[in-house]
Amino acid sequence: MLALVELPADFSVERDELPSADRGADDLDLAELGTAARALARAENVAVFHGWEDAGIIGVTGASRHAPLTLSADFARYPADVARAVRALLDAGVQDPYGLALGPEAYTGVVETTEHGGILVFDHLRQILGGPIVWAPGVEGAVVVSQRGGDIHFVSGQNTSIGYDHHDAGRVHLYVEESFTFQVASPEAGIALRQA
Repeated sequence: MLALVELPADFSVERDELPSADRGADDLDLAELGTAARALARAENVAVFHGWEDAGIIGVTGASRHAPLTLSADFARYPADVARAVRALLDAGVQDPYGLALGPEAYTGVVETTEHGGILVFDHLRQILGGPIVWAPGVEGAVVVSQRGGDIHFVSGQNTSIGYDHHDAGRVHLYVEESFTFQVASPEAGIALRQA
């Protein structure tokens, strides 16, 4: 039995924007909503990959039976680092495909880097993994995780929804909220790669 946790994020909208929304305007100023939604996504990534102790969630890296591996500061060395992680998963009986979650800095570095011979690091990593490479704000370093299915369970209790809090003369104060829980069923199916 796992408890659901709620993640809220506050935002507000100018009251003048609401009539424009009713008329179907497509140039609404919803920047704060975007910021709130990104905060939810980042918090969800942190919980899934690194855990949320107060909520009783143990993330992929905390549950892993594998000691974390060191991630090179040289992005051209990432294929060798990820290959070591894949080898650890294979040695534990976890078959491919695998996914790779990269924090923003690591993702940008991977996308921008080529290896000797002109091979894109991103393409080389996809060949090693056989699965997706994702940009994951909130991830520290990188995490390689099995994509075979059944190893992790993310349960959404309430999809992201918008709620009303209060209003004043100039703004309507709202929030976005979601509820979820997370469990690692196969601790051998993920491994952390941490920055040196």
